[in-house]
Parts: sequence; C-alpha cells; structure tokens
Amino acid sequence: MRDFLYKGYLAEGEEIIFVIRRHFAIEAVIFLKLGFFGIFLPLFAWWLFPQITLFAAVWLGIGGIRFLYEILDWYYDVWLVTNQSIVEIFWQGFFQKMSQRIEYHIIQGIGYEVNGVLPTLLNYGNIQLDKFTGNPSVFKNAWKPKRNADMLTKAQDDFVSKKSFRDHRALQGILSDMLQQHVVQHGIPSIDFEDE
Repeated sequence: MRDFLYKGYLAEGEEIIFVIRRHFAIEAVIFLKLGFFGIFLPLFAWWLFPQITLFAAVWLGIGGIRFLYEILDWYYDVWLVTNQSIVEIFWQGFFQKMSQRIEYHIIQGIGYEVNGVLPTLLNYGNIQLDKFTGNPSVFKNAWKPKRNADMLTKAQDDFVSKKSFRDHRALQGILSDMLQQHVVQHGIPSIDFEDE
C-alpha cells in the first residue's frame, strides 16, 4: 500500500526501504481540536437543534475538509528512503506538492538533535543531512530520530558498497575487453627466459 501511494515519486526500479515522518503526537493536538470543533460540535449542535441542519452541514463539511487536509499534510510530508536516494516530499495543499531528490553520494554527514523535555519523553527531534553542495536538509519533529539517522547511514553505506561493487565489475569488464582486443590485434608476446 505504501509503495502504491508514493509510486509517483519513485524512479523505475526504485524501492522504498523506510519512510521518515513527523511524530504523530505533534499532530494529535491539531487532530483533536479539529475533531472536536469541526466534527463533533456540529454533529452535536445538529442533534440538539435540528432546525440548524444547513448551518451544521456546512460547518461539518468545512471541518471535515480541514481534518482531511491535516491528515494528508502529515501523511505526505515525508522523506522516502529508497535503495537509490532519499526523496523529500513536501505537501503544501490539495493542489501543491513539491519533491526533491537527495542522492546518497552527495551526503557528507547525517545527524540528529533532540532538544527539550517533551521531545525527549516522546522521542522526536530533527534529522539533518549535510551535503557537499548547498544547504543542509532538515526534517523537523521526526519520530525516533536516532534510529532513523542510523538507518539512513546504513542505507547510504549499502548503496555506496553496491555502487563500488558495480563499478569494480564494470572496470574489470573494460580491462578484460581491452586485453582481449590487444591479444587479437597483436597476439601474445613471447617471453624469453635466459639462463643465468
């Protein structure tokens, strides 16, 4: 299901390893307020005063749309950590999305920061990717920042080692082809061993 919802952001052959998103507790306050004022209150008002059905329906509609907006904003503001890169997705409204790809080979360092009592108790903080070029990328209020930073480092290491192996195999193939072409064109040189 996760791959289906994010497949528009992935390149061909790219697979999601894991997803980093904001801690749900940060959004829970907003969800509770919207649930109470935007959904429960209009339903309760309609139940108490059936004559305000139209007003309650409009209020409920606006509250429901706003609640859906906040859920989608939380769900789509993510970092997709894939087998090829990190895809940052910023959902800025129903009709405005932005994404950016961070290649593993331009990441210089990965760090995290947990600052404060509540972030320490609820285990959320900021994850920062320092890049060789440009400004660092920061994901604010990420759930389990240390674990996610460690998993990012592992994903980067896996990518680099696989790329090194592929590069090694490609170089080996090129050298083998060059040697074979030289032997075909010039033959195998004879080696004279002289007795001393």
